[in-house]
This record gives sequence, C-alpha cells and structure tokens, in this order.
Amino acid sequence: MKKTVLIVATLDTRGDEADLLRRVIREKGHEALVLDAGVMGEPAIQGDFSREEVAEAGGRSLAELREEAEKGADRAQATRVMAEGIKAIAADLYEQGRIHACLALGGTTGAALGMAAMRELPVGVPKVLVTTFIDPAVIGDQDVTVMQSPIDLVGMNKVVENTLRLAAGAVAGMLEAETSMEARPLVGITALGVTTPAVQKVFSRLEKEGRDAVVFHARTTVLERLARAGMMDGVIDITPFEAIPMALYPPEYIARLVGAPEERRERLTSVLERGLPWIIAPGGLDMHIFPGTGIDSIPEEFRDRAWTMHGPGIVLVRTSGEELEKVAAFLAEAAAKSSGPVAAVIPLRGFSETDKAGAPLFDPEADRHFVEAFKKALPPDVEVLEVDCHINDEGFADAVMRVFDRITQAGR
Repeated sequence: MKKTVLIVATLDTRGDEADLLRRVIREKGHEALVLDAGVMGEPAIQGDFSREEVAEAGGRSLAELREEAEKGADRAQATRVMAEGIKAIAADLYEQGRIHACLALGGTTGAALGMAAMRELPVGVPKVLVTTFIDPAVIGDQDVTVMQSPIDLVGMNKVVENTLRLAAGAVAGMLEAETSMEARPLVGITALGVTTPAVQKVFSRLEKEGRDAVVFHARTTVLERLARAGMMDGVIDITPFEAIPMALYPPEYIARLVGAPEERRERLTSVLERGLPWIIAPGGLDMHIFPGTGIDSIPEEFRDRAWTMHGPGIVLVRTSGEELEKVAAFLAEAAAKSSGPVAAVIPLRGFSETDKAGAPLFDPEADRHFVEAFKKALPPDVEVLEVDCHINDEGFADAVMRVFDRITQAGR
C-alpha cells in the first residue's frame, strides 16, 4: 500500500537533495510531501509546503523574519518560529492520516528543524535524519534513525547521492516492514539499576498474566508520549526518581549539575489525564545521583552525608528525611490530579539496593519520614499498602501485582 513520507529541508541550500529524496521514494512506490524550512535564500525546487506557509504556521510572516535577519537578529529567532510552524504542520498532517514517516536532512539547524517534525509523530512511526553533525541533545530520546553524512550536504556528487539514496531506501523499507502490535495490555515500569531486581520480578509476573511491559530508565518522557498516543494501559512506578530533582532542585542547580536547566516540573501528566491505573512505590528516592569520582567531587553541601559509588563516575548520596517529606508532597499532589485509580505500595525495609540493612545508604528513619508524610498527604481514596520487606524482595513484587490487578479491575 502506498504511503507518504514528509521530507523536511531548507530548499535554498538543500533543494536538489530534497528533490532526489522525493524521486527515489516515488521510485520505491511511495509518495513524498516536501516542506521548505528555509528562510533567507530562494528555493531551488517547489515544495508542497512553502516557507511562507511554515512561517505563518509558526506565528510570524516570512517577510518579518527576513527583515529582522537582515538587521542582524539572532538566527535562532527565525529557527524557533520555523520550528513551531513545522511542528504544527507535521502534527496536522499526521492527524489527518496524510503522512506515515518523516525524513529530514541538514546540519545543526536542519537537524533541529527536522526533529521539530519528528517529535510530533508517535513512537513507532519511521523517522530518518540525515545530518552532517549529530547532537544527542537535539535528538533526545526520540526513536530516530540517524544517518551521518560523511561529507557536507552541499552540492550533488557521488557520495552525497549515494547517502541520500540509502536514506530514501531506509525510510521506504521501514514503511514496508511488517510490524506487529498485538492487542495485549501494555504496562510501563520505571527503573534504575538499584531497583532492577524489583523491576525484573514485576516484569516476569506481568508476562505470566499475558501483559506486555516496557521499562523506562530514570526518565518518563517516552512513557508520556506512549500514554498520550493511547498505547499504555497502566503504570507501575517502581522508581519515581525524577521526583528528586523536580521537587528539590532549582533550575540553576540542575544547570550546574547536568549543563542545562530542567524544564519539566511535572511527570506522568498524560497518564493522570487519561486516568490510567498507577501504582506508586518509593524506589530510588533514598538517593541523590551526582556525576563524580568520590565524595570530594560532588557539591559541597552534600559531603557530610552517607554516600557510595555507583560505577566509576557516579556518586550516590543519601536523601534526608526533610527532603523526602518534600518529595512525598510532590508525589501526593500528582496522585490527587489523577482521574483514574491510584495506589501506593511501600517496602518498609529499604527503597533500593543501597538502602538495605548493612548497605551504605541504609537509613530507616529517613525512609519513615517519607512514609508518614506520603500517607498524610495522599487523598483518602488512594490505597496505601505497607509491606514488611525490601523493595527487591519477592514479597514486594507479589504485593505490587495484587494491588495492580485490583485497581486495574476497578478502573474498568
């Protein structure tokens, strides 16, 4: 069956290249729509969506962007407008069923503009990015196939043509691949290395029940997109570690640690809005995670706490009882926003591999601060089950499954 690829390119500098991609895709029996993401030059070919249309969809006119650029405006300003227009057009095309894949090409700016379209497409939709410069921050956690061009994409030659033909063939092959999404319930599980045994135990129990489970390490941005697309049936939030920086760290502090401010201050919003069954556990809340080589390499204000190394470049530092009370309030506030069934399962003998009797971060008193604050802050209709075991014990996994099965049935 013929399908359509959205090609995103600046047609003043990449017009011939975009035209070749369009021709090869059509030779493969599919169709292509070309979107012009350029601003300053003149298009070498005619696109299906002009740069004027893109700028307008982004909230400005192309004439305004050009005038400002000629006066010395930052290039990033026009890029942001064009990116917004690309997002709007791509989302609309996909919602209408007019596109089934996206292919983009360019350098740093071209990659950013192409990713603007790809972020609007659900997980599983083919996405191919041909670029001369790979920036992991631009790609993020998107399911994108990246083809790095060995030379700059300026002018047609044998190397560029071969690269583009391979890219067009790749996206055509993806469109023709037979994929299977069996109609089995899909459950998201949050994880860190220190809670992996618990995750594995719950995962195997879900499989035995005929459910598919997907595991998300440390971050839930992809989980959010899957939930928004209607692909999730529930969440077992074993390791809500994201709550630590979201509830405790100011943006400038995060910027100092990871090089960029944290923009997200809420998590699982699409899960809560859709009313999906949600189990909350305190996995990983017993620690701060810092890059470093020892206690002297982490922020000074944490150096008087219990700590341990997690591999050669990661330092784990114990959270305090006061901090855990704030985290408890953060999670309870989210639970109150859910339109579906929520329950909490709390292991009383430790929240991670490093928080058990004899382990470096074992601190039952701090853990108790979380438990008491969490129970007090939760809405009265949220069930709380306290289990006399460690989070990585079999008993915890059994308790999680009992509660999850119960609230899943109640939510139907």
